[in-house]
Amino acid sequence: MENVYITIAGLIAIGVVFYVLRRAKRQDNTHTNLRISAITLSPPSGSVLQAGTPITATLDYRYSAPREPLFVWVKILDTTYDSIYEGSHDRMNPGVGRISRSVHLTQAGTVRELSIVAKNKDFVEVFNQAVAVDFRYEEAELDEALKNDGRGSEITGIRLSVPSPATVKAGTRIDVEVEYNTTAEEGVDIWVIPETQANMTYEGTMGRQIETGVVHKHFTIIDPCKVNSLKLLMKNASSQTVYERSMPVDYTFTA
Repeated sequence: MENVYITIAGLIAIGVVFYVLRRAKRQDNTHTNLRISAITLSPPSGSVLQAGTPITATLDYRYSAPREPLFVWVKILDTTYDSIYEGSHDRMNPGVGRISRSVHLTQAGTVRELSIVAKNKDFVEVFNQAVAVDFRYEEAELDEALKNDGRGSEITGIRLSVPSPATVKAGTRIDVEVEYNTTAEEGVDIWVIPETQANMTYEGTMGRQIETGVVHKHFTIIDPCKVNSLKLLMKNASSQTVYERSMPVDYTFTA
């Protein structure tokens, strides 16, 4: 009888271990079963575009793991030419859905590949799928008014969720409140970019800003490093830089 009790206890213990392992696997948000079932490009691959013309990718997707929303972008990872991608203003949600993102070159060049990138709530990359395309960009014919739209715009204030100087754990998201004043009739895109060679991510454009206001940005440094400055950048609708400066900070990111 004693052996029977031991056997039952052992089976219960094994069951508990398997339950804990399965639960941990379900809760692990660094792996995904995300599948992109359809991709629609507008304009279609093979198009010749003027610099600054967006390529919009509409993605049909499904996933059940991780059981949380995912940030998603469509990017041009080839750094031969300057590009701008749309920020993740909305997110994928577990189940079946559809989401759109845009990206474009700001100068003449070719695009042979788009990358669909997804990250979890901790900004850890969990998905990266390359899509072969064939786009050619030509220099846009702009008049001087468009080129100079927004000259004199400026960022008038910055508030960081983690004030500098600070020692921060790598992977911590830092939110940035940006006060701006722009004269651009067509609005400006605004970025806050950590100046570092370390692995990091920052928020892409969320739509152009007009007049005077406040916009919220964020960045995350993935690897341990020091960051001594942030680039504050404004570009007008024709992708001309109308404001740029380096803002000193003192961050140490630790493992």
